[in-house]
Amino acid sequence: MTYSLGEVEALCRKAARGAGFSWGMADEAGKTARWLCQHGLPGTAALAGYLDTVKTPLGPDDPNLQDWSTNGTLCPLICGALLSDMGPDAAVRYLHKLAWPILIMPHIENRRATILDDVSRSLDPLLQLANLVLLEPARNTARRPSEKTTRAMITTQDLATLTRLAARTYAPETDASKLSGAGAGLKDED
Repeated sequence: MTYSLGEVEALCRKAARGAGFSWGMADEAGKTARWLCQHGLPGTAALAGYLDTVKTPLGPDDPNLQDWSTNGTLCPLICGALLSDMGPDAAVRYLHKLAWPILIMPHIENRRATILDDVSRSLDPLLQLANLVLLEPARNTARRPSEKTTRAMITTQDLATLTRLAARTYAPETDASKLSGAGAGLKDED
């Protein structure tokens, strides 16, 4: 089924929050998935895969260094937000053990990312872990016109994952809320 980019962004934002990210980082996650989908890339699949596997999202130990690493795997959402904040002239060159590298794409404008070493040695766009990513200034900064879409396809499995995570943000139903008029009440006569 296809969804509007606004629906994709909202669902992905809630799913990221349900996975334990702050609302600010969850907002970044929603915008990331939207941008990827808008450009014909598997944004919802990548985000669903990442959110379903992340235990503790980690940023770089020292974001002022050229080589970013941490004790574990780097979170693409945290790294993407940091790269966006630093701008295109940031001195960052290497990202070590970056999870789901496709998720940093919206944040590296005017740069080129090259996966130098990946775990699976595949060209799969949903690569789950890149051991080493090189960031370089783009050789040609002229933007090529790209086809953009206003809708995104979400697989049944990815929709189920994102919906399950998003449901963690909902307040639990109580008898008091039912009696006060929330929902259908204690007796549903429809």
